[in-house]
Amino acid sequence: MKAISNIIESIEKILSIILIIAITLILFVNVIYRYFLHDPIYWANEASIFMMAWATFLGGSLGLKYKTQASITFLVGRLSEERKRIMNIATHIIILIFLAILLYISYDWIFSLSNTKSSSMRIPMWIPYLSVPVGLTFAFIHLLDQLIDFIKDGRQGGESV
Repeated sequence: MKAISNIIESIEKILSIILIIAITLILFVNVIYRYFLHDPIYWANEASIFMMAWATFLGGSLGLKYKTQASITFLVGRLSEERKRIMNIATHIIILIFLAILLYISYDWIFSLSNTKSSSMRIPMWIPYLSVPVGLTFAFIHLLDQLIDFIKDGRQGGESV
């Protein structure tokens, strides 16, 4: 599971970099076209929104991989090491169950978008909306990897999720 999580991490990093660069370039060129040539690129805003959605879900998944989400540790910080471990295992299981439900709903949603097209670019809407289940799938794999490591090691192993 660790190898799969690490491969996904590499893919997420590369895609995130490409998406952010593409968003920046498209919006910059659109501003040039709009204000200097008085001819805006009609699809630029829609493309940047779709790419931002992809970057958001990939970044959220990477955040779970690196354990960088905001957390309130007031209660957990007062527990013994064994109880912290139990609390983290329970938290991971709850989040995985929640993600599994969201994954089921999001994949069902994607499969229902058969003929819908975007307004400006005329691409199938399942392409931008696929960011939701892909990002959630990657997040699920990262959290499952952490849970397996956490159960195997038996140590605290980092911040709570």
